[in-house]
Amino acid sequence: MERNCFFCRKNVPWEEKLPGALRRPERLDALTKAVWGLCVLNREGVLRLQKASSCLRCRTLLLPENCPVQGVETEQVVSYGLSGRNSLTLSSMGEHLLLSVQRELTRLDGSVIERQELQLPSGWGRCYAPEGVLAVAGAWLLL
Repeated sequence: MERNCFFCRKNVPWEEKLPGALRRPERLDALTKAVWGLCVLNREGVLRLQKASSCLRCRTLLLPENCPVQGVETEQVVSYGLSGRNSLTLSSMGEHLLLSVQRELTRLDGSVIERQELQLPSGWGRCYAPEGVLAVAGAWLLL
């Protein structure tokens, strides 16, 4: 069974909604020593990763828009943000949030995720910033 991780500061508000299959490496060197199936980063995680002396290796990397990373070996990069250029964005931010999958993606089990819109759980938009909602939704979708 592949290991999956998320890397961000402790106690981000949306962390409680992440799938249980994700683990948080406590230190940067632990992040770069393993090979991950899915690695979810927020902006702080990307900034910390840029300080690493070794390479991050994962099958799928989920990261915020406009956060280029160097020293990463991955098969698939999935970006999230409020721009239509991202793989995952929000097409509606009203009472019901709609996740928009902008391009075909591959789940960790090898199945294909087609372009589509998916309604997210009610309350997420009131409780979490859009970037956190997208990180959590992306993790669930890819797992």
